[in-house]
Amino acid sequence: MVLNNKAITVRVDSTTKEQAEVMLDEMGVNMTTYIVSSLKALVREKKIPFDMVTQEYLSDQAVLTKLAAAEKEAADPNTRLLDHDNVFEPIRKSFGYEV
Repeated sequence: MVLNNKAITVRVDSTTKEQAEVMLDEMGVNMTTYIVSSLKALVREKKIPFDMVTQEYLSDQAVLTKLAAAEKEAADPNTRLLDHDNVFEPIRKSFGYEV
């Protein structure tokens, strides 16, 4: 069997490269194996083998996650809810605004 391998050159910032190498090393995989595996998964699955989303999407998801956690906490009968004055009184005092 004759292999007809082609080289690929990729430019990435040194910090990302170093961090990726550390993680891959912990997994016992080198960079070439990882990249080849990712490309093979792309071809096999006919899609990018991981989620690619915008920063806006990530921000929206973070807000939704925090909102869900807050709703769950508020629904918990053991949660002690504070009123407006109790929440803002320490902030006002720290800025010299006495109520």
